[in-house]
This record gives sequence, C-alpha cells and structure tokens, in this order.
Amino acid sequence: MKKLLYTLLAAGVFVAAGCGGETTECDAGDKAIIRVVNNTVCTPDIEFDGDLMEADMPILDSTEYEVDAGSYTVRAKMAFISACEDRSETITTECGGLYRFEVYVD
Repeated sequence: MKKLLYTLLAAGVFVAAGCGGETTECDAGDKAIIRVVNNTVCTPDIEFDGDLMEADMPILDSTEYEVDAGSYTVRAKMAFISACEDRSETITTECGGLYRFEVYVD
C-alpha cells in the first residue's frame, strides 16, 4: 500500500510540476518505471527534479515510480553527516521502459 501511495504521489507531482522539462504522456498501462534501489546502510531522501518523493529511504530497500516519457533528474540526498555521498543521475525515459537508479557507496 505504501508503494502504491508513493507511485500515485509521484504521478501527481510530475503532472503538476511538469517534471522540469518536456514530457510525453504515456497511456495508463504503458508508463515508464524508474526503480530506485538503496544498496547502502544510509537513509537518503529521494528527489525527482527537486521534488521530495521519499524521506529517509530505508536501508537496503527499493521502490518504483511510474512516470511519463521524458527526462528526470533523480537524486539521493544524504544527511549532512553521513558515511554515504549524494548521488544524482538524469534518466531519459520512454513509455513502457524500465529504468534503475542505484544508491551505493563509492
């Protein structure tokens, strides 16, 4: 239920904010999926184009977000004092595509 809530929240934020760039709306069953995987013992905040999607993502956890086709900057923002470093990546999606953003220790 929690993941469904985050997915719906993500969809609402992307529609309202315009995702920071050009997007193409995908059909309901053909959305792109960005899977965020936290492979660390840190608890980052996950942001999409500067919008907070999940605060303090649990250690060694993952979650998925449904998005439209477009370009998204995904960021794992760590606490001020942390054993891990911030990580960000711009992901360009297409309808029906599967994408992965991994948080890891360098």
